[in-house]
Amino acid sequence: MPVLENPEENPCFGCGPHHPRGLRLQFERSTASDGVEELRTVFTPGPDEIGWPGLFHTGLHFMVLYEVSYWTALTLGGRLMVSTGPGTYEHRRLPRVGVAHRAHARLGPESAEGRTIEAVSESVDGRRCGSLRTLWRPVTREEVSRARLELPAYLIGEIPE
Repeated sequence: MPVLENPEENPCFGCGPHHPRGLRLQFERSTASDGVEELRTVFTPGPDEIGWPGLFHTGLHFMVLYEVSYWTALTLGGRLMVSTGPGTYEHRRLPRVGVAHRAHARLGPESAEGRTIEAVSESVDGRRCGSLRTLWRPVTREEVSRARLELPAYLIGEIPE
């Protein structure tokens, strides 16, 4: 599967392709074994990304799950969305430093409040590490204007008029 396009000027710590200290996550579309379309990323925690010795930092683990959720909302949800709360994060075991892991997310139920995204991280041999469930809602241009955000053109283009 080809990696999703990510603008060179993206400044994000999690997925910005040129962030000097960031995770530089890349995402691709895939179809899970149950036939559901999802987004996924593969990441290998580095030695400077630790919490407990040898273990990926909990906050960075959350960030990986959040990033794959954001890209799922944008790509599979079809438009720029924002999460409406902290969601539900859990981890059973943190990814090990120096070992490849993967995270994947899919669209969950839609309601009047927004769209649920469910993300999971696991070792490449399939052992579950953690999960994040968040609720996302579409962003409007009026909100962006009211907040005086100066979003780059590539993001403004994802918001319907």
